[in-house]
Amino acid sequence: MKGLIKRRNSWVNYSRNKMINKILIVKKMSAQEFYYDGKNKSPEVVEADLEQEKNLCLIKKILDSNKKDYKILTRKELPNKIVSDYDLVISAGGDGTVIATAAYNLDVPQLNLKLDSKSVGALCASDVKSSLEKVLAGNCSVEKWTRQDIFLDGKFVGRALNDVCIGEGKYELNFSKMAVYELEFTDENGMTQKDFHKNSGLIVVTGNGSSAWGKAFSTYSRQSDLFSFITVLPNAGNINYGKGTDFKIIYKHHEGKIALDTINYNFPRDSILEIKLSKNPLKVVVF
Repeated sequence: MKGLIKRRNSWVNYSRNKMINKILIVKKMSAQEFYYDGKNKSPEVVEADLEQEKNLCLIKKILDSNKKDYKILTRKELPNKIVSDYDLVISAGGDGTVIATAAYNLDVPQLNLKLDSKSVGALCASDVKSSLEKVLAGNCSVEKWTRQDIFLDGKFVGRALNDVCIGEGKYELNFSKMAVYELEFTDENGMTQKDFHKNSGLIVVTGNGSSAWGKAFSTYSRQSDLFSFITVLPNAGNINYGKGTDFKIIYKHHEGKIALDTINYNFPRDSILEIKLSKNPLKVVVF
């Protein structure tokens, strides 16, 4: 069936060609670090911090016992291209850490681990010890999760694992204001569709992002070649939801904004945004 292409590779085949010795760990910034600058002493925040630190110590212990070379960074310390220097990247946190790590990860297998019970971890394995030991023993496989490649006026902007959101906003994306744009895409049957829209914005998700918006989208395969879309509070336009590929959006109002997962970019008037199937799906270690 179109859009549900099965893409899973053996971890053993990968590790035969490349020894898994050099590992990068991207750890979650705790709520204390990210939001409160260490000043919030609520029991819930403290408890989550302690659980994260405990599991991070467990990861280090397992890697040390297996004599692996590893480095630990936060998402804010993660520069471009560093991930490609490693054989495996471990996202250690929750779904936000997975997405932030993926933004810098072109083609290195990524193991997603949930470090504390309070984090959202739909994309993560929750048993840290068992999951890491299985990876080191080769008892796993690699699944390829579809991503979106985004181009603005022909220039590559970035890559999204979950979604691209488009709307009005001079300083940040604001779905409370009216956005005006032309939409063109190829539908599920390979037909070109065009429409003119006035609404609060547009959301285009991958199969991975389809589960992140509650009841707005029907959940489908993370490996699907199709993207789902929906407009926010439609005012004018005939095609307000559906699935397709190769999206083109021409912004027609004031200064707009584009959000690739969590990263915002300017969308100037009359600029052309293109969303295409990425040639670099995220390689995720699964069991």
